[in-house]
Amino acid sequence: MLASFLILTFSFFPIAHADASRPVDERAASSRSLSSRVKRECSPSTENELDRPCPPPKPPLGPSVHDYTIRDQDNPKIPPVTFRITVPEALTVGTWDKNLLANLRITVPSILRQLSVEAKQIPALTLQGIPLLVQALRAVLSGQSLSDVPSRIARRDSLSAIRQWIDVRLFTRNPVCFIFSALLTPGFLFTDLSFLVLNPGNGEPITADQDYFINPLHGSWISPDDNIRLYYNSIFATVFGLADGITFGNRIYLKLDRSAINVNIPLLSDIGFRQRTRLLLHEYTHVKQYRDFNDSQTAFGFAYLKAFCQYGFSYRANPFEDEAFVKQQQVNKLLQDPLGTQFMDIWKLNNWAARIGSPTRTGYESDPARPGEYHLRFQRGSITLNYNRPLARPGYIGESLSSCTARI
Repeated sequence: MLASFLILTFSFFPIAHADASRPVDERAASSRSLSSRVKRECSPSTENELDRPCPPPKPPLGPSVHDYTIRDQDNPKIPPVTFRITVPEALTVGTWDKNLLANLRITVPSILRQLSVEAKQIPALTLQGIPLLVQALRAVLSGQSLSDVPSRIARRDSLSAIRQWIDVRLFTRNPVCFIFSALLTPGFLFTDLSFLVLNPGNGEPITADQDYFINPLHGSWISPDDNIRLYYNSIFATVFGLADGITFGNRIYLKLDRSAINVNIPLLSDIGFRQRTRLLLHEYTHVKQYRDFNDSQTAFGFAYLKAFCQYGFSYRANPFEDEAFVKQQQVNKLLQDPLGTQFMDIWKLNNWAARIGSPTRTGYESDPARPGEYHLRFQRGSITLNYNRPLARPGYIGESLSSCTARI
C-alpha cells in the first residue's frame, strides 16, 4: 500500500469580506421602492388601473391534527391507547402553555376512559391530574428530577402526589408507570410538533469539525442518508428552563448559535467549541436511541417517560439520559486531553478532513517500541505525533513536538 507523508505546516489566511455592488442607501431605497410597487399592485383600489383583480387574501392558518397510538412493548397484553393532538400553525412561545393545557384537557379524559376508569371519576381526576402531569413534563423537558422543579406542586412533594393520584384514584390492572407514560406521552408529542412550528426550515447538516468527534462514537450507523439536522438558535418555550438542547427523531434543536472551530486557536483553549461539542454528542446519542425505536417519536416518547417513572422520576437516573451522559464523556481523550487535542489542532491546520476523514477511535494510542510516538487512526489513514526532537517552529502545538505525519 502506498503511503504519503505530509509535514506539518502553519498557515494563516486573511478573511476576505465581500463588497456590496451598490451603496447601502441605494439598496435600501430600491427595497423601499419595490415594496411600494408591490403594495400599489396588490391594493384593491388599483384593480381598475391594473386591469386585473388583486389576488385573494390568504386564509388564516389552521391547526394541524395528528392521531397517535401507544403500545407497551413490555406488556403486550395491555390494550393500545389512542389519542389526538392539535397544534395551531400560528403557535408562539406565548401561547405554548395554553395550547398544551388545551390538548391535555382532551387527551387525559380520553385515555382515562380507555383505561376503564369509572366515568363519574374522570372529571375530578382530570382536574387533579393535569397540574401534576404538566409538572412532570416540565421536569422532563428542563432536565431535572421531578422533586427538583421549584413550584407549589414540587414543594408538597410532587413525586408522592403523582403516585397517590395513580395508585389510589386510578386503581386499574395496568402498571403505574404505564398509566403515567400513557397520560404524559401526548404532552411529549405536542412538544415535538410545536418545535416544527416554532423552528421551521430544514436545519443544517453536521460539519467536518463536529464529525471529528461524532464519528468515533457513532460512525457505524451514521450515513448521509440519515439526514440528521441541527437547528441553531432554536426557539424554546419557557417550560424548558435552562435546557440548551433537545432531540426529536433526526432533529436536534440547540439554543446555541453555530460556532465553527477557530483554526487559529488551540482546541484546548476553545472552550465554546468544546462545550457545544459535548452537548452535540449528548443529543446525537438520543438520535441513535430513536433509531432503536424505528424513528418513532411515539414509541420513543412513551419508553422515555416510562423509564423516567420507573427510575424514581429522576432525569439523571433515566437510562436514556445515563447513556447519553456516558457517551459524551467517551471522547474526552480527544476533546480535553492536552495531548489528544493536538491531533485535531494538526488536522484542522492542515485541512486534512477531505484527505483522511474523521477519527475512528475515541482516543490515541502509544507504541511501546517507539517511546514518544502517539497515533490516532482515521477513516482513511492515521496521524502520528513524535515528541523526540523539537520543531524549529512548533507554533501552539507544543515546544517538544518534533514532527507530525499523516499516513494515507
